[in-house]
Amino acid sequence: MKRNYARYITGWATAEASGAQPEKLLYALAERGIPFWGAEPPRDFSLTVEIPWRAIKLAPALGASIGCEVRIISCHGLPAVFKKLRQRVVLLACLAIMLGLLLVSGAFVWDIQISGNETIPEGVIRQALAECGVDIGSFWPAMSQDQVRNSMILKLPGIRWMTVTIRGSHAEVIIREKRTYIEPVDEGEYVNLVAAKTGLVTEVLALRGTALTEENRTVLAGEVLVAGYATGRYGTIQGLTRAIGSVTARTWYEMTVEAPVNVEEKTSLEDKTVQWALVLGKTRINFYKGSSICPADCDKIIEEYSLSVGGLFTLPLTVERAVYTPYVTQSVEALELREEMEAMLLAALAETIGQEGEILSARFTASNGDGVLYVTLFAECQEQIAQAVPMTAEEILEIQKKIVVTEEAEP
Repeated sequence: MKRNYARYITGWATAEASGAQPEKLLYALAERGIPFWGAEPPRDFSLTVEIPWRAIKLAPALGASIGCEVRIISCHGLPAVFKKLRQRVVLLACLAIMLGLLLVSGAFVWDIQISGNETIPEGVIRQALAECGVDIGSFWPAMSQDQVRNSMILKLPGIRWMTVTIRGSHAEVIIREKRTYIEPVDEGEYVNLVAAKTGLVTEVLALRGTALTEENRTVLAGEVLVAGYATGRYGTIQGLTRAIGSVTARTWYEMTVEAPVNVEEKTSLEDKTVQWALVLGKTRINFYKGSSICPADCDKIIEEYSLSVGGLFTLPLTVERAVYTPYVTQSVEALELREEMEAMLLAALAETIGQEGEILSARFTASNGDGVLYVTLFAECQEQIAQAVPMTAEEILEIQKKIVVTEEAEP
């Protein structure tokens, strides 16, 4: 393989010797230390042989010395390519111009990739970058990354730090936003754990405070489950605190959703229309007539193809392909509609009970009236129902009075 590469770089030619004894050419080449290969007799009194590029001019003279006619049939390798290019001035000029444009375009930004943003929209970041001098078509050697970073932090206070890395004509912007820290729990705030829903208690875990409920007991929404005070050995109230813990209970849900029976869905047709456009920097050239606005009863899908190499450089040239697919609407069967509605109810229930909740059982009923389909979900779940509710001033005052009384009564 290495030998073939070296041969391609140095070049070689196919020579044909014609005469009474064409094989004498091989002896002549060997006497002068010229390598050759691929010798074959294509016909009588003729011989073809591969010789290196440096022996092309010497071959006819060797043929005359042995009484044969030697001519070069074909040339191969890089020297042959360069020889052909020297005869095509216009092609060389075009290649030089393209190479120059490529080198010049590499000094401008033609692609901006933003990553790391979570809450700040990408459009807002791009607009701020443009105001700071980082935009499509910007001359990046004149940019100061420190200045861009400082200006961006002033324009977008939500940015903690950022970096701009430019490779060729590709700019990579990495954003790190300021974290929203959760405020620490105020230990001086007295809180009760209250039932957010009605349910049958299956587990009580009171890490701080006094549990006022127990397993296998039904609680109502708004009922205090874990009180925000501590009790002593004799059950007396010793002081206010912040209740911490969890209460798991079985809950029951009844959820109904309705939809008209005559629901229609889209079905794509095979008659598609394709529009092409060329985007040069910020200039758009359309290769179609009319508007690019998607007509009614039609879907539009846009695909963009840019000339870039692995993030190293990007040319200011993008080919855009828009496919318009017409569609027709068809009525959805009642069974399909019911299945979709059941799936919607299950998704809504799962969102209601949260990730820690569990659906123990579920059943559906359906009824049709006045052209409307009603689907009802009856479900039994198990979930955490305790929620923290701060005590009111009246509740705090009442408990403080009990603390004084119990302290006097306790031996």
